[in-house]
Amino acid sequence: MVLTIKESRHGLWCICSGEAVLYDKLHFAHAIRLARGLAREEHASSGRMVSVDMACSEFAITLARYEGRLPRNVPRPDSANSTQSWSLLQ
Repeated sequence: MVLTIKESRHGLWCICSGEAVLYDKLHFAHAIRLARGLAREEHASSGRMVSVDMACSEFAITLARYEGRLPRNVPRPDSANSTQSWSLLQ
């Protein structure tokens, strides 16, 4: 799964999964923090590889990548938080 941070109108940013816009009208730093948090949560709950990319018209940069097995001491998010945050993706 790839979450993409893209520039939207008026210098603000959005977080997308594929063509779906999950969050819009974010300041740049908030978009990065939110996308990384969503990716960590998805990886922790599903075990799937999740990356966060920043894309523009000329290139894309991977900002974070969560893959592999989690150590046993890393707590998994409870189902209430996980379902709430990722209900848009499922």
